Amino acid sequence: MGRVYTVIGENLTLGTGSVLVALQSAATVSAGAIIRPLRVEVSQNGTLTSNNVRLLFSTRDTAGTLTTTSVTATNNVLGGPASGLSGNTSVIGGTARIGINSSADSGGAYTNHWAFAPNVLSGYLYLPVPEERITIPASTVWCARFAAAPGTTTGWAITFVYEEII
Repeated sequence: MGRVYTVIGENLTLGTGSVLVALQSAATVSAGAIIRPLRVEVSQNGTLTSNNVRLLFSTRDTAGTLTTTSVTATNNVLGGPASGLSGNTSVIGGTARIGINSSADSGGAYTNHWAFAPNVLSGYLYLPVPEERITIPASTVWCARFAAAPGTTTGWAITFVYEEII
């Protein structure tokens, strides 16, 4: 088992593109080169109106712009080593980067790999059995995003737990 890290975004107001978390794995055989999402939890507190949203796990090319808020991953072993992914506002601008809550997303093409349609009042928890875990290879842009902006764009939260295989 590799090192496990957590990224949290809370009380987010969604921006253009509605990307909740995005990363680009490292390019070489180093920390952050191969990533395995272990848990993705999405919830909101901005509305009491029942409505479904479409969530997607996707890969993305590096064309265009994807601007995010820089975030620092926390090692689940308190005091453990830093992640191989560094917080950055331009995830597609280089490898070994991670960010949350896109404020600009244009010109890129997505390939969807996993789709969900949870109700906003109950949220969504991705906690796969080991055989269904996604593995993100080196130099790959991956994200958790909405297919379209939800009716309520305020009060969103994401918890992303990932393992660095290498």
